[in-house]
Amino acid sequence: MDFLSLAKKRYACRKYAPAKVEQEKLDIILEAGRVAPTGANRQPQRLIVVRSQEGMERLARCTRDFGAPCAVIVCADTGEAWTRKYDGKTIGDIDASIVTDHMMLAAASLGLDTLWICMFKPEA
Repeated sequence: MDFLSLAKKRYACRKYAPAKVEQEKLDIILEAGRVAPTGANRQPQRLIVVRSQEGMERLARCTRDFGAPCAVIVCADTGEAWTRKYDGKTIGDIDASIVTDHMMLAAASLGLDTLWICMFKPEA
């Protein structure tokens, strides 16, 4: 599949089948995140993979999970991220976004649907 076809295939899924994601597919998705470009190649991303029922239930208390069988929480260690010298902007959020996009496209290439969720209850 060419890139444009892949990009068009990916969409924001809001209803998932209960089937578990195979470890081989998850490994490919995580590798896509690992090789994603980041500012000065600092690689400040930190990934939390949630696969257990208990973990998904805890996550659902913070945000909607739409019945997904697993989740990858993408974080950025701002102490490790590159900072622009001209305005002091630390780009960990940009790096995390690039990593997330790479993983979502990898998932689509494997026939898996994804949803980017960036709304969490702070108190949870």
